[in-house]
Amino acid sequence: MKKLILLLILISSYGSSYSQVLLPADKNVLDSIRTANRENVILINFWATWCRPCTEEFPDLMKLYKNYRDKNFKIIFISLDFGDNLGDKTKAFLKKQGVDFVTYYNNFTKDEDLINYISKDWEGSIPGTFIYSNNILQKTLIGKHNYKDFRDVISKYLKN
Repeated sequence: MKKLILLLILISSYGSSYSQVLLPADKNVLDSIRTANRENVILINFWATWCRPCTEEFPDLMKLYKNYRDKNFKIIFISLDFGDNLGDKTKAFLKKQGVDFVTYYNNFTKDEDLINYISKDWEGSIPGTFIYSNNILQKTLIGKHNYKDFRDVISKYLKN
């Protein structure tokens, strides 16, 4: 298990060459990602291909990633797709959006477990974006947002 977690951390940290890799995310994986990136500002975005606001804000998130990836900033996408949507449809969407790093899908046993793990104040609405700095949840953005909204929040926490 430790080797798998280490592999996931390495892939998520240096995964620019791992196009459309979709891995399961549970509490252990998310804990490992957050711990490995404690020096970074982390934006975790929960989305799904069937969620129109999610797909509409995706280009702004990718623009944010491209503009800030060299400034101690990481984006972690977690797909909430399931059934037939999870897999080929999710990977095709990620490829179309230009995602060239590892992404994840919900692998919690129950949706409530995921929701409570992320934030007891979150009702599970998506898109759901959670911004961490120093491994502490700093800001929650629920619903569709734009590049400026995301940029304004993360810029408060980025080191110069």
